[in-house]
Amino acid sequence: MRLNCPNNSNTNSNKEEFVTSNPMSMQALSSSVPSGSTFDSHYYQSLLRGRGLLFADQQLMAQDRTAKLVSAYASDDGSTFRMDFARVMSKMSNLDVLTGFQGQVRLNCSKPVTS
Repeated sequence: MRLNCPNNSNTNSNKEEFVTSNPMSMQALSSSVPSGSTFDSHYYQSLLRGRGLLFADQQLMAQDRTAKLVSAYASDDGSTFRMDFARVMSKMSNLDVLTGFQGQVRLNCSKPVTS
């Protein structure tokens, strides 16, 4: 780690100096995180191998309904996920935000609150 970090004795050092003074450190990081900067199928392929980043992520494989989605998203270059993601984000952007006493608090999000 000390080989990758700049010397802190210079008070004028900044982030750009670190990146330009040691370009190999950025290459090593990008090779250890193969898909961290793009939407692709790597995340879903990891779930299929039982290598989810978090326990909650891996739970997507626990039920048939979500496991089928994981398989579908893992099977291509990420285009299926990107299309579904864009559709859902567009749909969510059309929702009206309820604030104050207009909104509802749901204890079970799959069931609407009845008044």
